[in-house]
Parts: sequence; C-alpha cells; structure tokens
Amino acid sequence: MASLADRLGEALRHRGYSTRRAARAVTDAGLQTTHVYIHQLSKGQRTNPTLEQLTALAALLKVPVGWLVGDDIPSPFSSGESGSVLLDIEENPPRLVGKLDAGQRAVLGERLRLLREARGLSPAQAGDMVDVDERVVTSVENGVVGTETPLDDVEALLTLYGVTARFQREAVLSIARGEREPGWWDMPAIPLWVSATFGLEQRAELVRTYQIQFVPPLLQTVEYAAAAVRASQNPFPTPELVEGAVETTMRRQDALAGEAGPTLWAVVDETVLMRCIAGPQAQADQLSHLIDMSKQPHVTLQVTRLTSPYVPRSAPFSMFRFPDMDPVVSVHQFNNDFVLDGADVDGYHEAFARLTVAACMPEETVDVLTEVRDRLRELI
Repeated sequence: MASLADRLGEALRHRGYSTRRAARAVTDAGLQTTHVYIHQLSKGQRTNPTLEQLTALAALLKVPVGWLVGDDIPSPFSSGESGSVLLDIEENPPRLVGKLDAGQRAVLGERLRLLREARGLSPAQAGDMVDVDERVVTSVENGVVGTETPLDDVEALLTLYGVTARFQREAVLSIARGEREPGWWDMPAIPLWVSATFGLEQRAELVRTYQIQFVPPLLQTVEYAAAAVRASQNPFPTPELVEGAVETTMRRQDALAGEAGPTLWAVVDETVLMRCIAGPQAQADQLSHLIDMSKQPHVTLQVTRLTSPYVPRSAPFSMFRFPDMDPVVSVHQFNNDFVLDGADVDGYHEAFARLTVAACMPEETVDVLTEVRDRLRELI
C-alpha cells in the first residue's frame, strides 16, 4: 500500500503545487498550517496528520481522502488528468524583504547562517525543507546585493531553525523588512534570545526589574560584572567570553546614562548584597556604586530584607514600558528569556507592586547598602 508521503508528493506534483503554495491555500481556506509541515508530510518526516488536515489537503488537491492515505483505490491521475492550480494562487505576489543597506544585509545573513548551523543543516538541506532553492539560502546569508528574497522565505527559515517566539522573530524580521538599522545588540555574537531582550530594554522608557541572584546588570561595576559571568556560566567561561559579556553589560548601561535613557526601578533581594562573588573589595565597590546610583533622579532602588513578608514564586524578571507599544515582561531563565505580553504581564505587574510595598523604602535601602558595605570593608 502506498504511503501518505508518496501519495501527497504525487498529488502536489500533478496539481502543480509547491508545499509553500499548498500551505498558503489551505490557510486561506481557514485551516492554519505551514509549508514546513506539509513538506515534512510529503517526505515522510511526519506521519500523524489530523483528519481535518487530511480533508483540507484532499479538497485542495482534488483527490479522495482514502486515496491520499494510501487506500487501494483507483488513482485520480490514472487517466493522465493533471488538474489545474487554483486560478488565484499567484495573484498575491511574494512579499520581498526591504531594500537593505550593507549593514542590514550583513547582520541578517550572519544571523540566519548561525541559526542554520546551530540546527546542523547545510544550505541545501535548509532550502529543501522549506521548498526554496539552495541559492536563496546562500544569497541571503552572504548578503548578496540586489537579491530579491521573499520575506516568506525568511519567515520559513526562522520557523525551520526553531525561532518561533514572537519577539525573537520580530528582532530578525524588522531588519529583513528594512524597518530599522541594526543595533549593537543585533551582533551575531549575542544569542538571539538575549538580543531580543536587549533590544526591548534599549527602547523602553521605564525598566522595572526584580533580581534574586545578582546585582541588576544595568547597575553593575566592571569587576562585579566579570565575577557574575564567571559565577553563572557552565562550563566555566573563557577569558574572551568574560570580556565580551562585560563589554555588553557596559554597553547596556550607556542607554541608562543618556539624556533620553529609561527610568530604572530595581528591587534586589538582600542575599544579593551578601553574596560576595567578587571578593570583599570588589563587592564593597559594587555596593558603593549602588549607593551612588540610587541617588540619581532616574533610578529607584529597593532591597527586600530576609524578613520580607512577600517572596514571589518567580525567576528574576524585567518589565519594559514603551511610548509606542504595550508593556512586556522578560522572565530570565537558565538559557532563555521568555518575553510575555498581553494578559500575561498582569501577574508580574501585581508581583512587582507587592514587592515595592514589602521592600525597604529607597531611603532605608541606602542605609542597608551602607551597613553591608561597611561590614565588608572590615574584611579587607
């Protein structure tokens, strides 16, 4: 008995559909799908479609569902009839990437190349899996001038590479559409999940952050930032990685120091002050820096004492408010930042509000910082 993959591939060829066009037609008919999914079905890489999906494909390709799944019934193409592609399938021209300058092409291409290599795919394999020519993949990655690349292809490649989170995709697609110039946070050396969060941070007018392990990066000194990288990375980071991470932290702070920079409101657990990851001298210097920064008009710093009546059941998180879009929250996990929006932000907003009530007031926080710093200085 013929397999679903064999029959689907045959039907697509006879009806003149690429997997991309088939996916677009099925989606337009009301059933959301992707051409990657249909491609995988046609290659036998997926074998468990729902009846709804099978019915939609059979209707599109004008074949019986039973024949499509491999039943031993007459082929709809046995008489040589090849059918015809839907008349409006080409009426919508492909969306092309924006007219990109050299910097945009370079950043977009390098990001896509690294994502592909991280999935262990060659350009030919990636092209085959999203139904585009290998030359499309390589031309985008190499930043070839004048290449007209459908934006649909870039979106399909991101999906293939596992980039499904909205804000991570948008970090790439906003460059592909030519809507913005790349920032330092778009450099390919910075992982995409980190880059997406940094981009949001750079655009924010208000940053609220809750930290339970380390001093907030926007308030770290150079020595403390280096110690934080060494203390948190697994395996132990190389000197080059530490240097690059510290440089990134300092660049993040540039926005806070600028006239148009964001307002920062940070709540830090008292254990952060007591965790001497950088040695007594460096830790004391970090606390002095926190005292100085807390006196800045655009910085509010509060400490939650060990006796605090409220401890949220949450990983460290940062909330960003913007002048031109709804607020979002970035939950800082081990190897990813989960960026949430909409109703998901409400719970974190409530948690932060409760934290600010339970924590020391800003004036008391300075006293706490001074007390801990002075105890450390006795150890030097």
